[in-house]
Amino acid sequence: MTDYSTAARAVAFRPFTLRAPIGDVAIIPPFNGEGISKNEGIAPAYTRSGHAWILQQWHRNAGTLAAFATLPADGVCRDVHAVGGRTKPRGVAWTTPHGMVLSLTPDGVADPGTIRAEFRRLVGLGACR
Repeated sequence: MTDYSTAARAVAFRPFTLRAPIGDVAIIPPFNGEGISKNEGIAPAYTRSGHAWILQQWHRNAGTLAAFATLPADGVCRDVHAVGGRTKPRGVAWTTPHGMVLSLTPDGVADPGTIRAEFRRLVGLGACR
């Protein structure tokens, strides 16, 4: 674990910046591609509306979210998927037009409506650009 500034400098992309107080931040293994530092991702933890969240971010590196159930597109996010199944998802994963993959999961339990609402809030803040 590290602080956000250190982690953001350590990854080879400019991560989406949350507009919430950030807690712990982890550098995470690549989404796809070689296990080298330029392919690593970033995973800040934050709290919003009484829920703890983790927002993982990576370069797509030609990877796909096809293993996850598809969810309806949301605004500019066309490639949206349920983490853990469509009926009771544990999170939402999506790709951006600029080759990023993001995955939002609660750090604990949250109902699907709460997960979807936080995803939509992030998209509204630019998490799909």
